[in-house]
Amino acid sequence: MDSNSENDFLEEDYYSVLNLPKSASPEEITYAYRRLSKIYHPDKHVDENKKKEAEILFNKTQKAYEVLKDPHQRAIYDCVGVKGLKTEGWEIVHRTKTPQEIREEYEALARDREERMLRLRTNARGVFTAKIDATDIFEPNQYLDFDNEDDSYIYIPTIEVSSMSMSMSTEAPITLRDTIVLSGNLSSRSGSVSSSYKRLLSTNGWVKYDVTAGNGLHVGAKIFK
Repeated sequence: MDSNSENDFLEEDYYSVLNLPKSASPEEITYAYRRLSKIYHPDKHVDENKKKEAEILFNKTQKAYEVLKDPHQRAIYDCVGVKGLKTEGWEIVHRTKTPQEIREEYEALARDREERMLRLRTNARGVFTAKIDATDIFEPNQYLDFDNEDDSYIYIPTIEVSSMSMSMSTEAPITLRDTIVLSGNLSSRSGSVSSSYKRLLSTNGWVKYDVTAGNGLHVGAKIFK
């Protein structure tokens, strides 16, 4: 069983908390909440253990009532469960939508949230390196001719760039399990381009395929467990 189905299985049944059927009217929901909140109120109990148990049940009763008393939240809960109430964007959904429309809206919001999470995980990096010989600036005395009596002489130091290199990479997830990495290296002497595809097989395993072009074509694969 995957994590999502486990979470759905363990979700609190708000109707069971209030001891009501799903067809309960708003009046029946309010009556049940008032009755149970009086029974479970922590101040009604003296024994510490019973008081803690009552406090847990009191909080569950309050949470169930907060959802079921609101027709909009109740409709969402009836259609997609607690996970629907945790989805961002419901505040802009029209409150008169049918159950089928609510389910479709939830699926659209869930896809939008997943896409935003993927965009946040996109990671681009770049490095530029240059080797510069600036000895002429910091130690000019060894190049000056002090016997030269021409006061109009102007010394211009020499700066030499011996090498340059640049590397860039972009890590772009295409799904929650699949990631593509594009990278390239360019220097004054050579250059290469590589592409990688990585797929998560489980929480502690992945497989990765690499293709590199530069000084020849190289193909590789790695498996981690």
